[in-house]
Amino acid sequence: MTIERFKEMLDCHGTKLDTWPKSEQLPARQLLLHSEEARTLLKFDEGIEALLKASPAKKAPAFLVGNIMDRIKK
Repeated sequence: MTIERFKEMLDCHGTKLDTWPKSEQLPARQLLLHSEEARTLLKFDEGIEALLKASPAKKAPAFLVGNIMDRIKK
């Protein structure tokens, strides 16, 4: 697996390699064993995922949702 392919897979499937397509898991694990860049990319994305989980998205105020829905209906 190339670094570029690894980046694509991280973007598409996240940091949990077990959720990646089966055919990509072993090549990704092998790349991680031999590539500092791949390990750095994985750790960076793990940090991003942790930040996203730590600060849940806030809901839009009801008036804003109403305004958006009204515009969609037009």
